[in-house]
Amino acid sequence: MLTQKRRKLIENYINQHELCRVCDLSELTATSESTIRRDLIQLEKKGLVKRVHGGAQSVKNFAHDVSQHIRFTMNHDDKVRIARYAVKHYVHENDYLFIDAGTTSYEMVPFLAEVPGVTIVTNGIETALSAVGHGISTMLLGGKIKEDTHAVVGESALQQLQNMNFAACFIGTNGIDRLGNLTTPDPEEAAIKKMEIAQSDHIYVLTDASKIGERNFAIFGNAKNITVITTVLNTQHKNTLPAKVDLKEAK
Repeated sequence: MLTQKRRKLIENYINQHELCRVCDLSELTATSESTIRRDLIQLEKKGLVKRVHGGAQSVKNFAHDVSQHIRFTMNHDDKVRIARYAVKHYVHENDYLFIDAGTTSYEMVPFLAEVPGVTIVTNGIETALSAVGHGISTMLLGGKIKEDTHAVVGESALQQLQNMNFAACFIGTNGIDRLGNLTTPDPEEAAIKKMEIAQSDHIYVLTDASKIGERNFAIFGNAKNITVITTVLNTQHKNTLPAKVDLKEAK
């Protein structure tokens, strides 16, 4: 396949699927992963896609939610590092916690299992199943299940949250923009996140560096009012965030 044709195919595929892994694009084009990485570098230079760790995402309009099987594999090592840090520093014996449906908060489960007496409430199906498997006292909100992220949303879930209080909540985000706005593509998930924040004594947002500077449709909070736990950031990422953000870098 000619280079120009291959790169156009890659661009169209990324725009269609919003976020793609290098291995998927390699299979699509019957090309080596090293060739795909070079193609992505050139496409990014032209402003046609944005490279992320392990793949690339579309730059067209606002992002949509990404399929769950892809979300779990992106930046996995960073997510585990962030999750371990969050539990070590901010979870205590006998805490009641809200763990939302984000893939980084999901990675907290094995570390939560080491803290005696913890009870979690979650709107993430995978998080609930993993927590039960690790012997953690777990409650799963009832409501509508989103097909793409497997998150429970809707009025029923919101009503349940209104009757609960938490020592802390741990929230994922699809983006933190230059104003500090925390965003997600779906207003229904944003509503759940807002309620988590309102019902919690302490709020922690878990995010890897790829979300810094990103902006999605629905705003659910602001980084200036909470603690952001991320990986070690470079100067460019730090300059993208507003001043006086309570930033914790997991090393």
